[in-house]
Amino acid sequence: MIYKFRIQSQENQEFVREIEIDGEQTFLDLHHSIQESTHYDSSQMASFYILNANGERTQEIALFEMSSEEEELDVVVMDVAMIREFVSKRNSSLSYVFDFFSDRYFQIKLMGTYPPIPGVKYPFCSLSEQEAPQQIVVNAEDFEVDEIHTKPVDTSKGDDFLQDFDEQIDEGPQFENLDDFQDLL
Repeated sequence: MIYKFRIQSQENQEFVREIEIDGEQTFLDLHHSIQESTHYDSSQMASFYILNANGERTQEIALFEMSSEEEELDVVVMDVAMIREFVSKRNSSLSYVFDFFSDRYFQIKLMGTYPPIPGVKYPFCSLSEQEAPQQIVVNAEDFEVDEIHTKPVDTSKGDDFLQDFDEQIDEGPQFENLDDFQDLL
């Protein structure tokens, strides 16, 4: 079966992509097709998320294996996740996070399925309207500088301050090379 997806952005209501892909192909194939149609840098991290009826993320399909013990979601890697295994009429909504720093994503909706057309190479982008939003957006206001790092250094002590610092460094063991340190262990 061929799956036809409509991809849209909250940032630009006129941006639309429609991608048709064989159900036997993987989410990695869909990822590459999206990347190609948007002219994004494919070296950036991205993930698909299966959404429930409330639009909540229930399962992650990640570009790379990066799970941790604290993971709340079930994570599968794109190159082994076949489209037909995760998408159905019941599970027809996805999100595709392309900017992890700002949690920016595309909304993906299954438009329907149909038998493959002989001679057509899947996946392919069957509709492309408007430019894609910028891939990575870094907002300087999102990065707050801790007050501790902005305190001025008291240099009124002059060289005495540096001498005290040097004396503290000299208190520990001295090594001429890494082998001396390993011998100590």
